[in-house]
Amino acid sequence: MLYPDIDDLVLEHDDESGIEELGRRVLARGPWTTVAFLVRTRAPGGAWEGPHLWLHRYQRAAQGWKLVSRFRTTEPEQLAALLGALGDWKEFLPG
Repeated sequence: MLYPDIDDLVLEHDDESGIEELGRRVLARGPWTTVAFLVRTRAPGGAWEGPHLWLHRYQRAAQGWKLVSRFRTTEPEQLAALLGALGDWKEFLPG
């Protein structure tokens, strides 16, 4: 599937899809663009689960953008561990 503009990208966001987007950040722009989504998902029993981090990589194509790869946390504890690691590594980052 191609998306005409990366800024117009919309995750499915209704009761039927079982996905609710809580936030997003474009982490890198260019021919390869990375977007981070914070989402929660509806379990088969109807309860919301998450939050989860979804990292999507898009590649510019002739008619727009195509999703090439993605990484998704599956448990809130994974997101907490990632936040902890980033906090620990903050001293190594510029500025």
